Formats: sequence, structure tokens, C-alpha cells
Amino acid sequence: MPQVKAEGLILRSSNLGEWDRLVVVLAMGYGKVRVVAKGARKIQSRYASVTQPLTHLRFTAYVGGKLPTLSQAEALESFRPLRENLDSLAYALYILELVDMSLVDAQPHDDILSLAIACLHILSHTEHRELLLAFFELRLLARLGFALELGVCPRCAGLPGEHLVVDLPGFPCHKCSQREGPRTQIRVNGTAMNLLSKLSGGDWRAVEGLSAPVAGEREVAAVLDSIVFAKLEKRPESHAFLCAIRVAARG
Repeated sequence: MPQVKAEGLILRSSNLGEWDRLVVVLAMGYGKVRVVAKGARKIQSRYASVTQPLTHLRFTAYVGGKLPTLSQAEALESFRPLRENLDSLAYALYILELVDMSLVDAQPHDDILSLAIACLHILSHTEHRELLLAFFELRLLARLGFALELGVCPRCAGLPGEHLVVDLPGFPCHKCSQREGPRTQIRVNGTAMNLLSKLSGGDWRAVEGLSAPVAGEREVAAVLDSIVFAKLEKRPESHAFLCAIRVAARG
């Protein structure tokens, strides 16, 4: 009987039947796969804890019938600090949902798997949760082919302007921006642009060292929300939870 044997990150899980659980895993070499964990909802089940979202695991599943069935699973990282901190959990669940919504089944995206796991590790200890999310979103967009263009006008390669066109996504020069409809443009101030450039630089350590609160943080979050929603063509369900945490954090 053929089998799937890989490492992966559980993006979400749901109840199936009376005692089973259906898990969606982003698996190394396989992409997003759906696996049935028989009896996982029983308290004494060996799969009860390793089939929860946010689990990085090594697993084997046998392929037969409609869906693969889990036969072995070993948790490599459960990200306990994220589960025990409500603020961090909101950002972690949002990251998982962005990954889930961005990918179709059975198309390998090992780069996105590595990115998600690395960012969850950083999220486990950083206080810059909003910046970490922005750092992740910029890289996720780039890996999906929607890299945010900051250095030049995406239309003519001239100097960029100050208005974001979400559909590009980028900052067309003044001349090119006049060709765009006004409702497609968002003005981004210089402080937020500088922060976007720093976040796009690829070195998290340079961002981690910034003193909180970071100027331009809210504006950057709004910009990336707009781009992500446009590319996904819907708002993730976990965004409401994230917004509640954002409001509480801002007092």
C-alpha cells in the first residue's frame, strides 16, 4: 500500500465522525495534504495531542480510499509558548490560515513551509508580533509571485510614488499613478515606507532591535492587510480575533 512519509506543519483540524479527526498538513515534498487520524478525539489516543494545529510533526500516512490515514506521528515542536499566550496565539493562527488559504492541495511549497516554521519560532519569543507578521506576509507574497515592489515604479521602472496600488502591488510614479483609479490607491507616509523597506531587507535581527512602539507599525499592518485580502479575494476568519488582540494591545 502506498504511503506518505514526511515532516509537516498542521494548519488546521476538524472533527470527523464520532471519534476521528481530519487534519490539514503542509508536508515537505507533498504540499498541502488532508489526513484522517482515526480515534484522535479519544482522550487516550496517541494522536490526541499531535493532531492539533501549530504542531510541527513527522508522520506516516497510508494512502487508500478517499483520504490517507495516519499510521504514525511524532511531534517535533508543539510551539507551547504560542499556545499559552493569547496575543501570540492570535498571530500564530492568522499565519496558519494565510498559508492554508494561499495554497492548493498537493502542490509542494517547501519554501513556504520553512518560512512558516521559522516565523513561528521567532513569534515564540519576540515582543514585535505585528512586525513579525508583516515580515512573514512580505515573504509569503513574494513566494506566491506577488512581491511588493518598493524600489521602482512597477509600471515604468522610474522613481516610486507615495500611493500604493494594491493590485500591482507597488508604488507607481506620479505619472503612472494618474492612470490608476483613485479607489485603488492608498497613500503611505514616509515613516511607513521606511519600515516596509526595513522589513523587506531580509534580516529579522535588524527589525528585532527596534524599540517599541515602532513608528509606522499600524500603517504597515493596514497596507499588508489590504494587499493580502486583495490577493486571497476574501478576509481570513481569524482576522477578527487578530483585530481584537490588536485593539486590546493598543489600549
